[in-house]
Amino acid sequence: MWIKKLHIYHFGKFHNLKIDQLSRGPLFISGENEAGKTTLMNFITCMLFGFPSKVTNERRYEPKDGNRIGGSISIHTDAYGDLTIERVAGKAAGNVTVYGENGLQGGEELLRTVLKGMDRPLFQGIYCFGLEGLQEIEKLSSEQLGNYLLGAGMTGSRELQQLEGLLEKKQTTLFKPGGRKPVINELLQQLESTEEELRTLKRKNEEFQPSLQELKKTEEAIREAEEEKKQLQDHWYNTKKWKNVLPALRKWKEHQLALQALPENSFPENGLHLLEQLQEKRLDVEGDLTVFQNKVHEIEKQLHALRINKDVLLSESLVVSAGQKSHDLERLLEEKRGWVQKAEFVQMEARRLKDETGFLGTTEELERLNTGLASKNELLVLIKKADLLNQKKRWLDQELENARDRLESAEEGLCQHEGRVLEEHEFHKLKERAERDSTNRRLLLEKEQLQALAQANGKRQHTPSASIHLLPFLVFGFLAAACLMYISVKGELFGTALFAVALGAGAYLWIKSSNRKNESYSAGTNDVELLAKIRTLEGELSGVSSLSELDIINERYADERAKRTEIERKREEAKRLEHSYQQQAANYDKLELEQYDNEAAVQQWCEKNHYTGPWSYLLIPGYFEKIEKLKESVLERKQLLLNIAQADKRISVILEEADTLTHRLRLQEESSYLEKVTEARLLLQQEKGKVQAQETLQDKLTTANEHLNEVITKKQSYGLEINKLLSQAKAQNEEAFRLKGKQAETRKRTIELLEQASFQLQSFGYTGEEVQELADILLDKDFNLDKENASAEAELKEKEQQLEQLQRKSAELSLVLQTLQNEESYSECLQRYENLRNALGEQAKMWSVYKIAADLLKKTKEQFHAERLPAIIKRASLYFSKMTNAKYVQLYLSGGGQNSLELERHDGVRFHPGELSRGTAEQLYLCVRLSLASLYQKESMPLIMDDITVNFDAVRTKRTLDLLTSMGPGQQMIFFTCHEHLFQDRPSVPVISLKKQEGAYRQEGAFS
Repeated sequence: MWIKKLHIYHFGKFHNLKIDQLSRGPLFISGENEAGKTTLMNFITCMLFGFPSKVTNERRYEPKDGNRIGGSISIHTDAYGDLTIERVAGKAAGNVTVYGENGLQGGEELLRTVLKGMDRPLFQGIYCFGLEGLQEIEKLSSEQLGNYLLGAGMTGSRELQQLEGLLEKKQTTLFKPGGRKPVINELLQQLESTEEELRTLKRKNEEFQPSLQELKKTEEAIREAEEEKKQLQDHWYNTKKWKNVLPALRKWKEHQLALQALPENSFPENGLHLLEQLQEKRLDVEGDLTVFQNKVHEIEKQLHALRINKDVLLSESLVVSAGQKSHDLERLLEEKRGWVQKAEFVQMEARRLKDETGFLGTTEELERLNTGLASKNELLVLIKKADLLNQKKRWLDQELENARDRLESAEEGLCQHEGRVLEEHEFHKLKERAERDSTNRRLLLEKEQLQALAQANGKRQHTPSASIHLLPFLVFGFLAAACLMYISVKGELFGTALFAVALGAGAYLWIKSSNRKNESYSAGTNDVELLAKIRTLEGELSGVSSLSELDIINERYADERAKRTEIERKREEAKRLEHSYQQQAANYDKLELEQYDNEAAVQQWCEKNHYTGPWSYLLIPGYFEKIEKLKESVLERKQLLLNIAQADKRISVILEEADTLTHRLRLQEESSYLEKVTEARLLLQQEKGKVQAQETLQDKLTTANEHLNEVITKKQSYGLEINKLLSQAKAQNEEAFRLKGKQAETRKRTIELLEQASFQLQSFGYTGEEVQELADILLDKDFNLDKENASAEAELKEKEQQLEQLQRKSAELSLVLQTLQNEESYSECLQRYENLRNALGEQAKMWSVYKIAADLLKKTKEQFHAERLPAIIKRASLYFSKMTNAKYVQLYLSGGGQNSLELERHDGVRFHPGELSRGTAEQLYLCVRLSLASLYQKESMPLIMDDITVNFDAVRTKRTLDLLTSMGPGQQMIFFTCHEHLFQDRPSVPVISLKKQEGAYRQEGAFS
């Protein structure tokens, strides 16, 4: 079975919503929160299984605007074909009607047959579920979870487990071995004590049993006496009643004898009154007959006075055609005038365009000119290309001029820079001196040191050496003292570092002074050598006397090198500009070649499209458009002249038809066309008026004849009815009829009096048969009513005395028995004992019912466990393995008869369902449902799910949807979701958006 379409009349927020895109196979229905996904799922359930009862906690989705809840659902089944299930508010579950093919129609019985016994809990347990069904697993322990999943495998929900617990609880409440509080245990204790008490009372009962038997006989005699007394009282009462009935009974007998004396006849009911009415109607009809005869004669006279000209009527088509063509004639004349004026204007426009374009060709040449879209587009391309080439040529002219200016400027600048540099031999000389810069500097420094050393040696001969050696020690001492003072005051690390620096400085100065001392000693002994070295260095310096002179040489060399670098750059720039100029010149030559080719293409276009004017004119912007307008003007004038000729031809035909009509109807020749048409229409209208008047008079004559015939028929009918009345009364004439009528009235009066007497007797309580029997008794001559009354009274008094004696005897026996009884009588104890036995029997029956139900449920579970459960577990294992990417490879039933599930991971480790995460447990439960749904019926129900993948990760969600979509094309699966990515990843699966359906209904207020 699969659902084809839905039509919601009123259900929750939905009003007149139609969804007919439901397909077989997987299907997404998307919608945001509160879009109505849960409402739509519950609507499907209600259409199949009825609305929830008002006493339940389930939501009924009653519309807020007061409308009646209802809708219809269309399904397809293999057995019944297409069916429509309609359910509206009515009785508890709603009034349902099922419509099928070939006139099939039924109610709840047919729907149950179509659903093959499926009920709401089973459908919601297996085929229709949401996230709340999967989240129930969180509330269960490990052992409960295994049993829960096993129960879901049998019924699709927790109802099996709840039913087992309920049956066990009911049995324990009724009976428990060794218990005292259960109902049956308490009843057994009460029954045992009551039975003992009953045995004691039975022994006492044997003593007064004879008296009890006699009391029963006396009470039986009392009942018989009372019955006889009642019969005697009824007879005595009847004798008193007969005295009142006797006068009415005598009248009844008298009227009955009078009726028997009157003759019976078949006189019609109200015959005399009917006869008088028929006679009056016959007189009225005779007066109407005279009136209608005169009316018929007058109408025939008026018809004879009419004279109709048939020639005018036969010419109706010509008159109508002429009238219609009068407008055509006016229109043709008006169009002709317009065409003439337009032809003159077009001719003037053509002359203006010829003068403007200077076109000297003939009209035939213009008509041969090809102005089609293809040729026009080809010419426009050539014109645009010519214009583009002209623009490019202007640009190249400017660019070529600019390139020439830049090249000349660069060459002029190069000549100027070349005149500013040194000659080549001077530059080489300067370069050599600059390259010796480092050597000369070293020699100058060495010369200065030697000169300084020579001067120092001359001064040492006149200065004491003690002061020179004392200076380092003074410096060292000063630094050391400063460091010690800083350390004593600050006590910081910086003072320590300063002290170390002072020590190092002192040591350095000490060593330096020692070296100078040694040098002084050695210098003093080598002054001649120093002067010789100084002279050698002056010779090597080649005239350089100072470092500043070396700096001037280096600056000149650097400036010269910069000038030569700039010259090289200017040369490269000039080469580049010359190359650019040559390239621009080549482009200019290429452009001129393209212009020549384009002009040749324009000339070819002229030959191909039959243009005979100067080809250069075509390159003028807008020129070809004016030539095209000139051609259009020539062609338009040609067409206008053709239209004028055709109009003249049609005008001539209309005027010839008007001449024909003039001769036939003898109209005035000198009149205009419009006057002739008007006169012909007037004649035709007059003749039609005569025809209409003739038809009217003919209708009146027919009506008058019908009325005349009707009056004659009525007159004959009344005579026949009078004869029928006489025939019914078997009278020869009306006088005999009236005589029989009087006799019939007398008989009728007697019958009425007899009925009144019968009614009076019936008021005493006697029926018709009883009245006849009573008349036979009371009206008999030998019957004495007073004597019968006295006899009945005496018998009644005698019976009352006998009854009084029996009642006294019964009271005496009852008093004797009362003295023999204890506080509680045997009968009361016996009644209590029987009540306890009955109560125990009822409770035992109830306990047996629960016990049998529990045994049957156990056997059913065992049968399911042996036959169906292995197949369900096997398929659920396959589904669960696919869904978890083979992380869990197998499902098992645990041993020991615990009826719980175990899962085996790919590494062989087993788990109970309670050890799984919530999402994985929900996936396991979903696999059990899918397995049961696939194996439950040959023709499965639609699988409806509401956002069951909320707690699944992205990978498990994808695998779940892959599994659902691979279950087969015959299985309809409707997946409600608010997550767009689910169906965006599967473009092949149809999607129905509830948001797009909002135009089908209007409802304000919150919705869940």
